[in-house]
Amino acid sequence: MAQKHLSIFIPASIIAETKDLRIRTYKVGLIGRSAAIYKADRIVVYSDDSTKEEVKFISDVLTYMNTPQYLRKKVFPLTRELKNVGILPPLRTPHHPTGELSLGDYRQGLTIKRTKKGTMVDIGAERLALCKEKLSVNKILSFKVEKIAKDNILIVPDIPEFYWGYKTISTYKNIYQSIRMLDPKPDLVIGTSRYAEPITSVLDEVKERLKGSKHTAILFGGPYSGLHDLISDQKEREVIDLEVNTVPSQGTKTVRTEEAVISTLSVFNLLSNAD
Repeated sequence: MAQKHLSIFIPASIIAETKDLRIRTYKVGLIGRSAAIYKADRIVVYSDDSTKEEVKFISDVLTYMNTPQYLRKKVFPLTRELKNVGILPPLRTPHHPTGELSLGDYRQGLTIKRTKKGTMVDIGAERLALCKEKLSVNKILSFKVEKIAKDNILIVPDIPEFYWGYKTISTYKNIYQSIRMLDPKPDLVIGTSRYAEPITSVLDEVKERLKGSKHTAILFGGPYSGLHDLISDQKEREVIDLEVNTVPSQGTKTVRTEEAVISTLSVFNLLSNAD
Protein backbone atom coordinates (compact mmCIF):
# COMPACT_ATOMS: atom_id res chain seq x y z
CA MET A 1 0.00 0.00 0.00
CA ALA A 2 1.35 3.42 -0.97
CA GLN A 3 2.25 5.63 1.95
CA LYS A 4 -0.20 8.46 2.57
CA HIS A 5 0.93 11.91 3.65
CA LEU A 6 -0.66 14.52 5.88
CA SER A 7 0.17 18.23 6.09
CA ILE A 8 -1.39 20.71 8.52
CA PHE A 9 -1.38 24.49 8.12
CA ILE A 10 -1.04 26.57 11.28
CA PRO A 11 -1.30 30.39 11.52
CA ALA A 12 1.48 32.19 13.38
CA SER A 13 -1.17 34.26 15.17
CA ILE A 14 -1.85 31.37 17.57
CA ILE A 15 0.71 32.92 19.94
CA ALA A 16 -0.42 36.54 19.46
CA GLU A 17 -2.87 36.29 22.36
CA THR A 18 -0.07 36.34 24.93
CA LYS A 19 3.45 37.73 25.34
CA ASP A 20 4.33 35.13 27.97
CA LEU A 21 7.04 32.93 26.43
CA ARG A 22 6.14 30.01 28.67
CA ILE A 23 2.51 30.00 27.54
CA ARG A 24 3.57 30.49 23.92
CA THR A 25 5.90 27.52 24.16
CA TYR A 26 3.19 25.38 25.73
CA LYS A 27 0.64 26.23 23.00
CA VAL A 28 3.10 25.30 20.25
CA GLY A 29 3.99 22.13 22.14
CA LEU A 30 0.36 20.97 22.04
CA ILE A 31 0.35 21.29 18.25
CA GLY A 32 3.64 19.40 17.86
CA ARG A 33 2.42 16.62 20.10
CA SER A 34 -0.91 16.36 18.23
CA ALA A 35 0.88 16.25 14.88
CA ALA A 36 3.06 13.38 16.08
CA ILE A 37 0.14 11.41 17.55
CA TYR A 38 -1.74 11.52 14.26
CA LYS A 39 1.33 11.17 12.03
CA ALA A 40 1.39 14.52 10.27
CA ASP A 41 4.37 14.65 7.91
CA ARG A 42 4.50 18.43 7.61
CA ILE A 43 3.52 21.38 9.75
CA VAL A 44 3.31 24.52 7.62
CA VAL A 45 3.45 27.75 9.64
CA TYR A 46 1.93 30.56 7.61
CA SER A 47 1.61 34.28 8.25
CA ASP A 48 -1.80 35.83 8.91
CA ASP A 49 -0.79 39.42 9.65
CA SER A 50 1.73 38.04 12.11
CA THR A 51 5.34 39.05 12.46
CA LYS A 52 8.35 37.17 11.12
CA GLU A 53 9.46 36.75 14.73
CA GLU A 54 6.23 34.92 15.58
CA VAL A 55 6.59 32.64 12.55
CA LYS A 56 10.20 31.89 13.45
CA PHE A 57 9.39 31.25 17.12
CA ILE A 58 6.76 28.63 16.27
CA SER A 59 9.01 27.02 13.67
CA ASP A 60 11.98 26.88 16.06
CA VAL A 61 9.95 25.29 18.88
CA LEU A 62 8.38 22.71 16.56
CA THR A 63 11.77 21.85 15.05
CA TYR A 64 13.30 21.55 18.52
CA MET A 65 10.51 19.15 19.54
CA ASN A 66 11.04 16.97 16.48
CA THR A 67 14.82 16.75 17.00
CA PRO A 68 15.98 13.69 18.99
CA GLN A 69 16.95 14.54 22.56
CA TYR A 70 20.57 13.45 22.09
CA LEU A 71 21.12 16.05 19.35
CA ARG A 72 19.29 19.07 20.73
CA LYS A 73 22.16 20.69 22.64
CA LYS A 74 24.43 20.33 19.62
CA VAL A 75 21.93 21.82 17.17
CA PHE A 76 20.15 24.52 19.15
CA PRO A 77 22.02 27.31 20.95
CA LEU A 78 20.42 28.42 24.21
CA THR A 79 18.34 31.47 23.33
CA ARG A 80 15.71 33.51 25.12
CA GLU A 81 13.02 32.10 22.84
CA LEU A 82 13.91 28.50 23.72
CA LYS A 83 14.44 28.94 27.45
CA ASN A 84 11.10 27.27 28.28
CA VAL A 85 11.49 24.14 26.13
CA GLY A 86 11.67 22.04 29.29
CA ILE A 87 7.88 22.17 29.53
CA LEU A 88 7.37 20.68 26.06
CA PRO A 89 5.75 17.23 26.02
CA PRO A 90 8.00 14.45 24.67
CA LEU A 91 7.00 13.10 21.27
CA ARG A 92 8.01 9.48 22.01
CA THR A 93 8.01 8.74 18.29
CA PRO A 94 10.25 6.05 16.72
CA HIS A 95 12.93 8.63 15.86
CA HIS A 96 13.21 9.54 19.56
CA PRO A 97 14.59 6.23 20.90
CA THR A 98 15.00 5.56 24.60
CA GLY A 99 16.58 2.09 24.54
CA GLU A 100 19.99 0.67 23.67
CA LEU A 101 21.25 0.73 20.10
CA SER A 102 20.56 -2.49 18.19
CA LEU A 103 21.47 -3.89 14.79
CA GLY A 104 18.92 -2.79 12.17
CA ASP A 105 17.77 0.24 14.16
CA TYR A 106 17.01 3.50 12.42
CA ARG A 107 18.43 6.66 13.92
CA GLN A 108 18.63 10.31 13.10
CA GLY A 109 22.21 11.51 13.28
CA LEU A 110 24.20 14.72 13.09
CA THR A 111 27.11 14.58 10.65
CA ILE A 112 30.16 15.72 12.65
CA LYS A 113 33.21 15.46 10.41
CA ARG A 114 34.51 13.88 7.23
CA THR A 115 37.47 11.49 7.26
CA LYS A 116 39.31 9.33 4.74
CA LYS A 117 36.91 6.51 5.57
CA GLY A 118 33.71 8.54 5.19
CA THR A 119 31.67 10.65 7.63
CA MET A 120 31.52 10.44 11.41
CA VAL A 121 27.98 10.78 12.72
CA ASP A 122 26.47 11.31 16.18
CA ILE A 123 23.49 8.93 16.44
CA GLY A 124 23.19 9.07 20.22
CA ALA A 125 25.48 6.10 20.87
CA GLU A 126 28.48 5.97 23.23
CA ARG A 127 30.75 6.73 20.28
CA LEU A 128 30.41 8.26 16.85
CA ALA A 129 29.21 6.01 14.05
CA LEU A 130 30.84 5.75 10.63
CA CYS A 131 29.01 6.23 7.35
CA LYS A 132 31.24 5.29 4.42
CA GLU A 133 29.65 7.95 2.21
CA LYS A 134 31.05 11.49 2.06
CA LEU A 135 28.22 13.61 3.46
CA SER A 136 27.79 17.32 4.17
CA VAL A 137 28.82 18.24 7.70
CA ASN A 138 26.47 19.61 10.37
CA LYS A 139 23.33 18.09 8.84
CA ILE A 140 20.69 15.93 10.52
CA LEU A 141 20.04 12.86 8.36
CA SER A 142 18.44 9.47 8.82
CA PHE A 143 20.46 6.25 8.98
CA LYS A 144 20.14 2.51 9.47
CA VAL A 145 22.56 0.62 11.72
CA GLU A 146 24.35 -2.06 9.67
CA LYS A 147 27.04 -3.23 12.09
CA ILE A 148 27.83 -2.88 15.78
CA ALA A 149 31.33 -4.00 16.72
CA LYS A 150 33.64 -3.37 19.64
CA ASP A 151 35.65 -0.80 17.73
CA ASN A 152 33.06 0.76 15.41
CA ILE A 153 29.44 1.28 14.43
CA LEU A 154 28.64 1.23 10.72
CA ILE A 155 25.56 3.06 9.38
CA VAL A 156 24.06 3.78 5.96
CA PRO A 157 21.73 6.62 4.93
CA ASP A 158 18.19 5.28 4.98
CA ILE A 159 14.66 6.37 5.90
CA PRO A 160 12.20 3.85 7.33
CA GLU A 161 8.73 3.27 5.93
CA PHE A 162 7.05 3.86 9.30
CA TYR A 163 6.29 7.29 10.79
CA TRP A 164 9.49 9.27 11.22
CA GLY A 165 8.37 12.60 12.65
CA TYR A 166 7.31 15.79 10.93
CA LYS A 167 9.03 18.50 8.93
CA THR A 168 8.36 22.12 9.86
CA ILE A 169 7.97 24.59 7.00
CA SER A 170 7.84 28.31 7.77
CA THR A 171 6.76 30.22 4.68
CA TYR A 172 6.29 33.82 5.91
CA LYS A 173 3.51 33.89 3.27
CA ASN A 174 -0.28 33.90 3.56
CA ILE A 175 -2.22 30.67 3.62
CA TYR A 176 -3.14 30.68 -0.07
CA GLN A 177 0.46 31.24 -1.19
CA SER A 178 1.64 28.62 1.31
CA ILE A 179 -0.68 26.00 -0.15
CA ARG A 180 0.44 26.79 -3.68
CA MET A 181 4.14 26.49 -2.83
CA LEU A 182 3.91 23.20 -0.90
CA ASP A 183 5.92 20.44 -2.56
CA PRO A 184 4.70 17.83 -3.17
CA LYS A 185 1.31 19.37 -3.85
CA PRO A 186 -1.65 18.02 -1.85
CA ASP A 187 -4.35 16.32 -3.87
CA LEU A 188 -6.99 16.99 -1.18
CA VAL A 189 -7.22 20.31 0.70
CA ILE A 190 -9.65 20.44 3.62
CA GLY A 191 -10.60 23.65 5.38
CA THR A 192 -11.91 23.73 8.96
CA SER A 193 -14.48 26.32 10.00
CA ARG A 194 -17.26 26.67 12.54
CA TYR A 195 -19.41 28.06 9.71
CA ALA A 196 -19.03 24.99 7.51
CA GLU A 197 -21.22 21.89 7.30
CA PRO A 198 -20.90 19.66 10.39
CA ILE A 199 -18.64 16.76 9.48
CA THR A 200 -21.33 14.39 10.75
CA SER A 201 -23.51 15.38 7.78
CA VAL A 202 -20.87 14.64 5.14
CA LEU A 203 -19.11 11.60 6.60
CA ASP A 204 -19.46 9.39 3.53
CA GLU A 205 -18.07 12.07 1.23
CA VAL A 206 -15.15 12.79 3.55
CA LYS A 207 -14.30 9.09 3.89
CA GLU A 208 -14.40 8.63 0.12
CA ARG A 209 -12.20 11.66 -0.53
CA LEU A 210 -9.69 10.57 2.11
CA LYS A 211 -9.58 7.07 0.65
CA GLY A 212 -8.50 8.40 -2.74
CA SER A 213 -6.02 10.96 -1.43
CA LYS A 214 -2.28 10.35 -1.29
CA HIS A 215 -1.50 13.73 0.28
CA THR A 216 -4.11 15.48 2.40
CA ALA A 217 -3.70 19.03 3.69
CA ILE A 218 -5.83 20.35 6.56
CA LEU A 219 -6.11 24.11 7.06
CA PHE A 220 -6.65 25.87 10.37
CA GLY A 221 -7.54 29.50 11.00
CA GLY A 222 -6.34 31.69 13.84
CA PRO A 223 -7.76 33.33 16.98
CA TYR A 224 -8.65 36.54 15.15
CA SER A 225 -9.32 35.39 11.58
CA GLY A 226 -10.98 32.22 10.36
CA LEU A 227 -10.47 30.67 6.93
CA HIS A 228 -13.30 32.75 5.48
CA ASP A 229 -11.38 35.89 6.44
CA LEU A 230 -7.99 34.56 5.36
CA ILE A 231 -9.14 33.26 1.96
CA SER A 232 -11.97 35.63 1.06
CA ASP A 233 -11.31 35.86 -2.68
CA GLN A 234 -13.65 33.49 -4.51
CA LYS A 235 -10.99 32.38 -6.99
CA GLU A 236 -8.50 31.65 -4.21
CA ARG A 237 -11.15 29.69 -2.30
CA GLU A 238 -11.17 27.18 -5.14
CA VAL A 239 -7.95 25.77 -3.69
CA ILE A 240 -10.09 24.25 -0.89
CA ASP A 241 -11.73 20.98 -1.96
CA LEU A 242 -13.84 20.46 1.13
CA GLU A 243 -14.78 22.55 4.15
CA VAL A 244 -16.09 21.04 7.38
CA ASN A 245 -16.87 21.83 10.98
CA THR A 246 -15.10 19.19 13.07
CA VAL A 247 -16.43 20.49 16.41
CA PRO A 248 -20.18 20.80 15.79
CA SER A 249 -22.39 22.06 18.64
CA GLN A 250 -19.37 23.41 20.52
CA GLY A 251 -20.04 24.37 24.13
CA THR A 252 -17.60 27.28 24.19
CA LYS A 253 -17.79 30.53 22.24
CA THR A 254 -14.46 29.80 20.57
CA VAL A 255 -12.25 26.80 19.93
CA ARG A 256 -8.56 27.65 20.09
CA THR A 257 -6.39 26.56 17.19
CA GLU A 258 -4.39 24.08 19.27
CA GLU A 259 -7.71 22.58 20.46
CA ALA A 260 -9.07 22.47 16.92
CA VAL A 261 -5.93 20.67 15.73
CA ILE A 262 -6.20 17.76 18.15
CA SER A 263 -10.00 17.51 17.72
CA THR A 264 -9.79 17.59 13.93
CA LEU A 265 -6.88 15.20 13.56
CA SER A 266 -8.62 12.76 15.88
CA VAL A 267 -11.74 12.80 13.69
CA PHE A 268 -9.81 12.38 10.45
CA ASN A 269 -7.71 9.60 11.96
CA LEU A 270 -10.87 7.65 12.75
CA LEU A 271 -12.30 8.24 9.28
CA SER A 272 -9.07 7.30 7.53
CA ASN A 273 -8.91 4.01 9.39
CA ALA A 274 -12.60 3.12 9.14
CA ASP A 275 -13.60 0.18 6.98
